[in-house]
Amino acid sequence: WTRQNDVAGARVILEEAFAANAHSEAIVLAAVKLESETRQDARALALLERARASEFAGHAGTRGTARVWMKSAVLMRQLGRPADALAVAREGGALFPNFYKLWLVQAQLQPPQDARQTLSRALKACPRAPELWISAARLEFAGPQRNLARARAILERARVYVPRSPVLWLEAVLMEAEESDSVARALLARALQECPHAGVLWATAIVLEPRAQRKARSVDALKHAEAHDPEVTVAVARLFWAEHRVEKARAWFERAVRADPDYGDAWAWWLRFEREQREPDSSSIAAVEEACGRAEPRHGRYWQRAAKDPDNAWLPVGEILHKTAELLATTRQL
Repeated sequence: WTRQNDVAGARVILEEAFAANAHSEAIVLAAVKLESETRQDARALALLERARASEFAGHAGTRGTARVWMKSAVLMRQLGRPADALAVAREGGALFPNFYKLWLVQAQLQPPQDARQTLSRALKACPRAPELWISAARLEFAGPQRNLARARAILERARVYVPRSPVLWLEAVLMEAEESDSVARALLARALQECPHAGVLWATAIVLEPRAQRKARSVDALKHAEAHDPEVTVAVARLFWAEHRVEKARAWFERAVRADPDYGDAWAWWLRFEREQREPDSSSIAAVEEACGRAEPRHGRYWQRAAKDPDNAWLPVGEILHKTAELLATTRQL
């Protein structure tokens, strides 16, 4: 339906598939996605309500599946029903305590003190989910009373349960960088010893270096990170941008999206680059927007933050691209 805008035809195909395999989670969730994205909210909710009461292949003896319960809570939250969303997330979490995303949804819907208790229980059930540790640390670091010592302790404990996790190291480094670049760089050196090929850490190393050392750091990153890593490639493009080497920067942004079209942050950085030229070229901006629309990226630290914001539910890719570019404006610039 996304390519030919044939919603009725897609619905018929899904109905036929459901008739042939009524216990398929994938078919039910595809039907929910169709109804949700075409704003048939009542239909989507009815499908999910029925799914939560049904048994699915591979899940005998349980009501629904973890993904069905999670999608139910997320959709209710997007529709402005947070109390219902929280109730569904709690019930689903009781049925599927090892599915970390249901714990995350609960915590996101609660005030800080309740969220802290929820995440404490979650980490006992899912101690090897980096996302839960990161959420717990961010909770301590948020707001005017941010507690770096407590957040630091949470992330140190996380690395015991989940060693060699680049995302856990990255979170710790970025928190330290809020207070001290020198402390952040020292921690980053430890991180790179444990995760020597992690592009996200090498890209951060480039950004945190003093200006005079960034070029040398970028050479190290290109040498040691996995080949064609999009995050390192974007960091190099940003270096050229900071040096006003426009054509070089553009070529490296293009290289980044070719390496991984699914990495939404690269598209957003490229858009910002084109928009912030002294004489912005509307055709260059439009080309980035159109290419991103065709790629339909789904990943990226800031892309996912924009895409998963309930206020941005149902926005098309082009608008998520611009929302992500706005978020990037709040990050450290070169």
